[in-house]
Amino acid sequence: MSLRARIELMTLRRIGGYARWRERLAVQSALWGMALGWSRFLGFFQTLLLAHWLGPADFGRFSALQSWLRFGHESGESGLSMLIIRDLSRGDAPRVRTYVILRGLWIAGLWGLAGLAAWGAVAPPAIQQELPALTPLLFLMLIIPLQGARLAAVGRLDRAAAVVFLTRTVGLTGMTLAARWGWTALWLGFAGAMALDSLGLWMAARRVGPPLWPAAGRRWMPEALKEGLQMLAFGILGSLYARADSLLLLSLRGSVEAGFYSLAYRFYEAGLLLSNALAVALLPRLAREETPAHRARRLLGAYLALPLSMAIGMALLAEPLIRLPFGPRYLPAVPMLRWLGLSWIPAFLSGLGSTVWISAGRSGRLLVVFALGAAVNLSLNLILIPRWGGVGAAIAMLASTTAMALAFLPTLRPR
Repeated sequence: MSLRARIELMTLRRIGGYARWRERLAVQSALWGMALGWSRFLGFFQTLLLAHWLGPADFGRFSALQSWLRFGHESGESGLSMLIIRDLSRGDAPRVRTYVILRGLWIAGLWGLAGLAAWGAVAPPAIQQELPALTPLLFLMLIIPLQGARLAAVGRLDRAAAVVFLTRTVGLTGMTLAARWGWTALWLGFAGAMALDSLGLWMAARRVGPPLWPAAGRRWMPEALKEGLQMLAFGILGSLYARADSLLLLSLRGSVEAGFYSLAYRFYEAGLLLSNALAVALLPRLAREETPAHRARRLLGAYLALPLSMAIGMALLAEPLIRLPFGPRYLPAVPMLRWLGLSWIPAFLSGLGSTVWISAGRSGRLLVVFALGAAVNLSLNLILIPRWGGVGAAIAMLASTTAMALAFLPTLRPR
């Protein structure tokens, strides 16, 4: 075989391998995104049924306690889980154990804080007794992202998606039906749903996933604490950032305007599930690359085509998406939804840039960029909400996500 033929054959193999990897990435991301979307779909109907069965008082208590548990879970999960996936894919078990210990300490701190709030009568009276009793459920919820990370690290999000489709359908249905038997049964159903998720993902990961606790080797790595604390701070800031605009709207413009914006934000948040799914599927591959930014640049065009098409579709379909299921009284949410749809483009770009930085161990810079974005968002909300209401909050979201995306452009632009 001539030298030219050998070079052409090597080129074809390289292109074919890259094409197969890109196709696998698309399939894994789509399946995981569909699983998360199905979970949100079930949660929507659960909300409708619980509001009807529990009544306003108990449903309000349930929503407040659920928001507390969601904050505790998401604040530790959003940042540290990405580090766990990265280091599992590299086989660095001591760093993984360090992050798990850090998450456990964060949950223990929240449990202590809940106990102090209940003891000092700082917590709202309606949830004062349940707050410290239910916070330990966060330890059970911790198992879910850990087992999911094991599957993501070996590129088996398809298994994770299949499990979540099944366990969420059974678990959330059982939890919702348990509410017919009272308040205690509802929370027992919640714990059962979390346990079912954990068991299903553990069974899926035990054969193919890397071990979290190998028998030999270092137990933990103190030098990983700095990066872990940075990403924990990133998660806490992100959880507060996601709720700041709704709280400001409620304070500055009242519950009606906050309700319109919350409805539009649910659609925006659903679109972000795809960005998160892509990041989780992409991270293990980038973590094994010497130059992860080079691989990310090759994906940039296809990566941005998705949010661009979503934003165009939302601009065209926002009105029927609001009017048909929710009625004409919710039409003020339409312009908010259109502005939020535009935010998908910089948000996806930031998601790709964040994945590259995490792969390269630059978590400190990521925290700084996100803190600056949160400051921009808060400042613009205080300026725009008094005059423009929910539309002002949506514009503030677009401006702050764009500001964060600009920080990642030097990493992602072609060279």
